[in-house]
Amino acid sequence: MRIIDSHVHVLNNYAPMEPFADMGRVDRLLHQMDSAGVEMAIMLPVVADFSPDNNEECAEWARQYPDRLATMTDVPLHETQSAELVIKAKEKYQAVGISYYPNTQDISWMLKKEYNQLWEAFSKTELICNLQVTPANHATLVTLAKQYSSVNFLCNHLGLPGGFDKDYPNYNFLRPVNQLKNVFIKASAFYAAAQKPWDPRCEQALEYFTEILRIFGPGRILWGTDWPPASNHLTYRQALDIVRIFSTDIGEEELTRILGKNAADLFNI
Repeated sequence: MRIIDSHVHVLNNYAPMEPFADMGRVDRLLHQMDSAGVEMAIMLPVVADFSPDNNEECAEWARQYPDRLATMTDVPLHETQSAELVIKAKEKYQAVGISYYPNTQDISWMLKKEYNQLWEAFSKTELICNLQVTPANHATLVTLAKQYSSVNFLCNHLGLPGGFDKDYPNYNFLRPVNQLKNVFIKASAFYAAAQKPWDPRCEQALEYFTEILRIFGPGRILWGTDWPPASNHLTYRQALDIVRIFSTDIGEEELTRILGKNAADLFNI
């Protein structure tokens, strides 16, 4: 069984993890992957004041370890030149996808006509659009996926159920994706959805996983860790065992898809 981690961050200085800011070094990740039997990982660059060159760094690590690492490129999709940056990511960084953490709480601006060129760039490059989508934006994601059916969308971290509130209390606005073929979701960062983030058997987080399994089916869920932030709560192996051992709702064939085959097919790796 191929096991592919669909969500890691790799950088020499991950300032938010002080006093262990070097936790995200590439050699540390490869060691953790070897210990847990993980074949490959998808890097999501963190482009910030403390790591302004992380797109370039991740691209270089992907070139150094082509059988172990693939990379996305962090692109500010809200900027006017975003379509050009998407095309550049494919050409310059050999990216397998684009990672975007929205700079606004409401992402409905993505539906405006002036962003048509952006989605044309995604369609042309066939890059995955990887988004951090809160429950308040689940409906917008569904509309995007319907409007741009040639683009594959990938949601981080179980759809961020930690953001459920009185206005958006559950996955109801995400349910229409069961009629779509171009929306995928990561079973990752379980700690962020857990009442006990240090417990890989946490019932709350596993209930969220069971719910997205009902909505998406086993063919559109990708396992991931969110390493190294996840290491504040669980070991790398525990982040894998949440799905591999402690989820009792999936069989061997489904597990094969979620732990690796879906990522291999989606990213063509």
